[in-house]
Amino acid sequence: MLHALRAEFTYALPVLLGGLGIATGVIIILSVVFFAVGEDGPPSHTAAGMRGMFLILAPMIVGFIVQAYRSEERRARLLLAGPFTPRQLVGVDVLLPVILFGIGILAAGLVLGVEYLVTGIFEPEGLHTAGFVGGQMFTYVQIAHLPREATAARRQRRPRAAAAAWAGFVVALLLLGALYLVLAQGMLGWPHMILGHLTIAVTAMVASMALYEGRTDFTR
Repeated sequence: MLHALRAEFTYALPVLLGGLGIATGVIIILSVVFFAVGEDGPPSHTAAGMRGMFLILAPMIVGFIVQAYRSEERRARLLLAGPFTPRQLVGVDVLLPVILFGIGILAAGLVLGVEYLVTGIFEPEGLHTAGFVGGQMFTYVQIAHLPREATAARRQRRPRAAAAAWAGFVVALLLLGALYLVLAQGMLGWPHMILGHLTIAVTAMVASMALYEGRTDFTR
């Protein structure tokens, strides 16, 4: 599976570099604007969070793009012609966003670290903002596998699997809505937000893997 994961990452690398390049350009523009407006701009921790946020968003958007490319190019059928099993393929499918998310966190941490070296001020609120948006996107990428599997199950005439996939997708959205509601009311803090996103994302990963292995064909 490591060989397949490396191959898929290499496949996504040009898009990833392009996304990070665009995010860096946006950060530069934002920094110039914030400097120009001075005290009329957002608080420093909000500005720092926005800079870090774009560098986490870019790899997660790449995760969505790669999913679309993989479906259009029938990459599963191509890889299954080699020594790969369906379990390995779906493992790559759910682990690649984890790698992309890690790259986004490292990039955002680097930017926030440079900002700390320049200003001498570290405000954890900026890190929380970037992490919250990144956690959202990572969870969305993982739960997006569920409607894909529901569509495949319906096409392959597996009604129970299709119903399970749609039910899992709806439950994941409801749990996310409940999580954001209690966060907005101040009932939960930063650690709970991380745990909530992680729990939903990992559960979606496990469910999508089980559904994928139940496929009767892998042409789409």
